[in-house]
Amino acid sequence: MRFAAALAVAAVTVACARHDAGSAGAVTGGAEAVTITFVGWGAPEERALVREVVADFEREHPEIRVAYTQVPGVGYDYLNKLRLMMVADMSPDVFYVPDGAFGELVRTGALLDLEPMVRASNTIDLEAIWTTGVERYRYDGKQVHVGDLYALPKDIGPHAMFFNIDAFRARGVPVPDSKPMTWDEAIAMWRALTFEERGVAHYGLTSFPYESAVWMLGGEVLSPDRRSWAMTSPEAVRAVQWCADLALVFHVAPNPARLGAEGVVGRELFEAGLAATHVDGRWMVPRFRKLGFDWDVAPVPVPAPGVPSVAWSGSVGLAIARKTAHAAEAFALVEYLAGPRGQEKLTRAGFQLPNQRAVARTDVYLQPGKRPAHAEVFLASAETSRPSPATETPNSFWVDAFGAFADEIWRGKRPASVVLPEMKPRIDQALANNNERAVR
Repeated sequence: MRFAAALAVAAVTVACARHDAGSAGAVTGGAEAVTITFVGWGAPEERALVREVVADFEREHPEIRVAYTQVPGVGYDYLNKLRLMMVADMSPDVFYVPDGAFGELVRTGALLDLEPMVRASNTIDLEAIWTTGVERYRYDGKQVHVGDLYALPKDIGPHAMFFNIDAFRARGVPVPDSKPMTWDEAIAMWRALTFEERGVAHYGLTSFPYESAVWMLGGEVLSPDRRSWAMTSPEAVRAVQWCADLALVFHVAPNPARLGAEGVVGRELFEAGLAATHVDGRWMVPRFRKLGFDWDVAPVPVPAPGVPSVAWSGSVGLAIARKTAHAAEAFALVEYLAGPRGQEKLTRAGFQLPNQRAVARTDVYLQPGKRPAHAEVFLASAETSRPSPATETPNSFWVDAFGAFADEIWRGKRPASVVLPEMKPRIDQALANNNERAVR
């Protein structure tokens, strides 16, 4: 019964999209306009902006009507509904693909190969788009991140270290600049920002992404073929233990085991003024602009001078259903949204770093007079950022397995040098079970 109800919701989503087209199928210039469906997710601000951009597209392409609808909430809710639409053979023509779900969707044959149309496009110049944004949507029939393009990036969300300027001033601590500080320098800074007042703990930092620590120390999370876990190297062990020790030894951050899924609690600590710094993605900017204190961004700290600041970045892809009856019209929309003109318009709300490098260096993105004052920090991060390791496999079951066992490290029950080697066979098995060849 739950599946049937959810399937009904999926059907209503597509039906509402078609209804939202208004006069879909209207006659334009003596010919009936083709209607394509377009489904995404996001906040109300994004819905209004996308509708505006879609209206601009329709004015330029009167032969195409776009039935756009937005699934409210976060990507997880959206993804479940998208899966149900695909099961019911009701997939929208154009839809958002979270980069973390790309491997799953492309291997099931749900996505249209865009490579021929991209090559023939006069609008899409892949050299003008962040490389790390493009490569995560490639697939060669066996592996993701290589091969043909099955989606174009709508955006890229590199990470940076957000910091509460008011908290720094209150403690007399100099604010970071646009040059990455070392871990030792950062720990000294976080210590000066950590204190207790009236029984309430204030932290220097919410948490540090373990993937960034591993990469910056020269380690890897997965093997090159993505079929085994690489977190038993000395570099990875040191990185994970350092992240845990921020709470266990240095006492500058809350215990990671208490922060919840995706660091949501950590984000709330920063918003409440209970943590002075917080590492997160560009997509948090519109939300943080509503905060009652001054803030800015700085690069994610590095292990030693000269080491590049490497963080993971998120992205949303624009994909077309393989079974669409209107591939040319669907690609026209994707081409517009992912191209320079669409990107200029989508960037205005501040929640994304545009996929176009040139647009990212204009005031359309930098937005002088608005927080963050140093938006260029995200540009540097985009150059060195990497997709989350979860995007490199068909699903993230192995990530869940890591999370379950890593709790022992975060709580200080056993060190990373013991726990990581012990969990490797189980994570390798999870990877083996979920790396089947594509359904073609």
